[in-house]
Amino acid sequence: MIWVAEVAGGELVRLENGRSREEVVDWLIGTATPDLVVGLDFAFSLPAWYLRERGLTARGLWAALAEESLTPLMRERGLARWLAAPEWPFWTTGKAGLLPSQEFRRTEEAARAAGFPAKSVFQLVGAGQVGRGSLHGMRALHRLAGAGFRVWPFDPPRPPFAAEVYPRMFTGGVTKSDPAARARAAAGLPPAFRDIAASTEDAFDAAMTALGMAAGHPGGAGDELEGGIWGC
Repeated sequence: MIWVAEVAGGELVRLENGRSREEVVDWLIGTATPDLVVGLDFAFSLPAWYLRERGLTARGLWAALAEESLTPLMRERGLARWLAAPEWPFWTTGKAGLLPSQEFRRTEEAARAAGFPAKSVFQLVGAGQVGRGSLHGMRALHRLAGAGFRVWPFDPPRPPFAAEVYPRMFTGGVTKSDPAARARAAAGLPPAFRDIAASTEDAFDAAMTALGMAAGHPGGAGDELEGGIWGC
């Protein structure tokens, strides 16, 4: 289930879970307002070299994933089965032998240079991997874009728009695995949300990311193929 946090007027007004990824997309489409900005915690694209070799744009990538046809094997097996045994450069058993220049998007390299341990989208196994969620998430982007959402940085950041976020950039040095540390960091939230925000790492991430987004803006221009993380 996906955690959802909402900030209005600089204040946290919603923090809840219970919806699947598909249900969250339905909810966003059904409740979108002209001032809505959505932060989504997954990679919005793949490294540019991969897309260029296949003649894909970012939107073409999302469409191919929505159709479960990004690769010949994915087309044959479907995304769910493909994730267990993907083709190169995606990997589940041992690193795929990628060159350093192939492994990351530029926005991930910028995050890593700033001290945030961003993972490669090609990695589909292991602690902290983001690949599986990102591939499913890009299918959601295809739906959101089709419903009229802009997707930054591929579109101008005019609401309603969605942007890629990396929650660690908003949670600072908090040891998120420590419930007491989460509780201390959440102490300044409205009383109704303090215990909820401290209850799990995902709830904490959602609350702090929404508040951080409300206080800032996406930042750099991003990349027309690779996208960009909010603040990178």
